[in-house]
Amino acid sequence: MRLDTKRDPEGGWYDRFVRLVDDDGSIIEDFGKNPTLDTLREAERRHGERINLWQQGLVCSDCGNQITNRFSADLEGNLLCWECASSHQGTARSGLRINADPTKTVLSESKLHEKSLCDYVINVATGCRHGCKFCYVPSTPAIDNRDEMLADKADVENPQRDWGSYLLYRDDLPERVHEGLQGHDFDDWKTTRRGRGIVMLSSGTDCYQDRRTAQITRGVVQELIAHDVPVRILTRSPNITRDIDLFKQADRLTVGTSIPSFDASLVKAVEPNTPPPAARWEALDELFKQQIPRFVSFSPTYPTMDRDDIFEALSWFAAVDPDVVFHEPINPRGENFEMLIEAVRDAGFEEAVQEFKALRDTDTWAEYALEQINMVQEEAQKFDNLTVHTWPDRRLVDEADRDIAGQLRRMRNAVSPESFVNSSGVAESQSPLESW
Repeated sequence: MRLDTKRDPEGGWYDRFVRLVDDDGSIIEDFGKNPTLDTLREAERRHGERINLWQQGLVCSDCGNQITNRFSADLEGNLLCWECASSHQGTARSGLRINADPTKTVLSESKLHEKSLCDYVINVATGCRHGCKFCYVPSTPAIDNRDEMLADKADVENPQRDWGSYLLYRDDLPERVHEGLQGHDFDDWKTTRRGRGIVMLSSGTDCYQDRRTAQITRGVVQELIAHDVPVRILTRSPNITRDIDLFKQADRLTVGTSIPSFDASLVKAVEPNTPPPAARWEALDELFKQQIPRFVSFSPTYPTMDRDDIFEALSWFAAVDPDVVFHEPINPRGENFEMLIEAVRDAGFEEAVQEFKALRDTDTWAEYALEQINMVQEEAQKFDNLTVHTWPDRRLVDEADRDIAGQLRRMRNAVSPESFVNSSGVAESQSPLESW
């Protein structure tokens, strides 16, 4: 399946008829003149195959040059060659500043193997419309070292404070992943014991936060599974269900969503632009019905949650039978934590504000984190089908006494029990803290 383009003899250079044809040249679909990127990407999903947009006769809507390598699109979806995309001023819609992402890197090694998540990450954009107040991403080098670029491309003054108001898309990422995978054998990739060679989408943005990121994600995932690369998808968006047909084609793939709490009002304050927890759970339920391997990120859990709250959340998780529930208590670090407190106060949750503020004291936070880790592990044992994989912070290990520190280190060093990428086939489980 490929594109076939022809100039309109009665029109200008820009006027090109675009059709989708099979290997024999028979027409599958006629797009008319100069289809948008959205039209082409949705055709990929509709027909279940990738359409390579490089060197297919498509032209830039600004200058008329052919799309031969990197490209992007304007807000209306009109294709732009990379020269025009790079000079584009960007646009704003509903308070979100949008532009093309100039990032050259396609795939990066990741330290998330320490959480048993992956060895590599691919991010489909820079920035994120969700704007979660606790998000650590703006403090990472991927954002923190790119102040000049973000100021130029999206008028960003403070990457942390402005988080949630800028989004730079990597529209040509599927084509670049395709190119990068040619001649590469996954067996030669670096693989750690806990990361297991997994490629995760996305650690620095939500890969299903809107239709455009979802289209990029689908193309990338198609390329990865075609080369039998193990894939983990993590999102807060119910949009994941749009690609169930693709997930069914994969031998080594798991899909998960983050649900820190089922207190929808408090979650709304902390994660202002995300879908509600119930909608995320419904997406997991659909994955369950369709027998797609799935996991839950019960993270970051709040200090407002007591044992009953934790049991209730785990009850909902047990209903969708996940391969694993990853858990991590909230970590009071940096400017993002202060922004979280501000957001909770602005939403009128004064009691919650006091509980979050108390975590500024290191000893109070350590006591809370240990107690919550233990409660989650204990409550999970009440369900036959739940395995919790806890992520103890390194600082928590340092603060704990000798016996507890040893157990926390074992938690940190454990491999999650997901059999789809566990070559040994032996699940590693965790238990409540014995000396707690």
